[in-house]
Amino acid sequence: MGPQLKCAMMLFVCALAMLGFASMAPAATTTRPSHQHHGDDEKPAGGVISLDACADGDRLHLLTAMRTDGQSPRLRYQSSDDGGATWSSPVELGAAQTPTIAKRGMDAQIAAAGKNLIAVWPTAGSDKMGRGPMATALSNDAGRTWRAGPNPADDNLTIGHSFIDVAADPRGRGRFHLVWLDSREGATKGLRYARSDDGGATWSRNQTLDGDTCECCWNTIATTPAGGVGVLYRDNNPRDMALVRLIAGGETWSTPTPVGIFNWEITACPHVGGALAFSSTNAAHALVWLAKDNDAHGVYALSSSDGGTTFASPQRLGPHSASRPDLCVAANGHLIATWDADAADDASPTLIRGIYIAASSDAGQTWSTPRRLSDPARVATHPRVARTSTAARIFWTETPPGGPTTWASSPIP
Repeated sequence: MGPQLKCAMMLFVCALAMLGFASMAPAATTTRPSHQHHGDDEKPAGGVISLDACADGDRLHLLTAMRTDGQSPRLRYQSSDDGGATWSSPVELGAAQTPTIAKRGMDAQIAAAGKNLIAVWPTAGSDKMGRGPMATALSNDAGRTWRAGPNPADDNLTIGHSFIDVAADPRGRGRFHLVWLDSREGATKGLRYARSDDGGATWSRNQTLDGDTCECCWNTIATTPAGGVGVLYRDNNPRDMALVRLIAGGETWSTPTPVGIFNWEITACPHVGGALAFSSTNAAHALVWLAKDNDAHGVYALSSSDGGTTFASPQRLGPHSASRPDLCVAANGHLIATWDADAADDASPTLIRGIYIAASSDAGQTWSTPRRLSDPARVATHPRVARTSTAARIFWTETPPGGPTTWASSPIP
């Protein structure tokens, strides 16, 4: 990043801090998880460093990584059969393959199809950031026990394979889809894909979906009810988001489709990805983030009635500071969007980042007024939403003043 760009970004951050955003809605009651981990009270950087959640049927699945002072990160799995009101005791996995997770946004990932579960994460390696190959853990008893699985990458390299996402075939056939970024071709990062038809025991030959992508933004993979696949990722030159699609039953991926034409030219990595979900009618819905200028800054919602071939005009959700979005289609067909943003609560003039939601009952044409979910006294970021067959729940990580980072969640109000 050049000195002029760094200066401009610093000025923008300072301007946000001086303005302060008023809270857009009263805080909703946050449900505290039964097995919240508090780590070392003297080290606020400790605690939860990674979080991912998914749902299969009526069961919620949660994968977190914990770090305490002087110890390597530990992966923990939990489940809930009552919509997140109570949680199973944590089960540790991946002890022999320590995760290398520098920050939220490159989280370890989990997907579930019946009793078959897959967890995937990056391990240490030889790239300049210390990242390396992927590791997997598999369970065929609904998460009670786990065993080590193979590395899905077929390049046999120790370079970084990161910004992973995994999804299960919604038809419950034991098929899993996986995407990630690596630089196996040399100078550029590329978007790679692999598929497993046997619950993660073996993986297909890797495919390159785009050989020149942004370096450090997370990817999102989503499946259609019919078994099709879509991948939302940040492209390069410009750094707008793009979508590639695999039609159900096919083997050939589409060419990338822009998801909003913002023409965002930047010589740095934004470190923020997007969100993608498909409805029962095969409509594609996406949330993207950018910080191009005052007129194109924040989280934008876009919808496509033709499955992702073309998208309608973007609509901004929340203030300029909105970032790190996620999205799902609820059981009733409504869209639920979530993100984090700066806001001043009633008791303090300072900017306290929190979790917000908005909903759409008309396929993304209009959205409700955003509402804050997280505790206004805690800095909360990186929400994730998971939907069971009857309800949806939002997860995030939060840090109280002087305390370690924990995970928290809330049902949709």
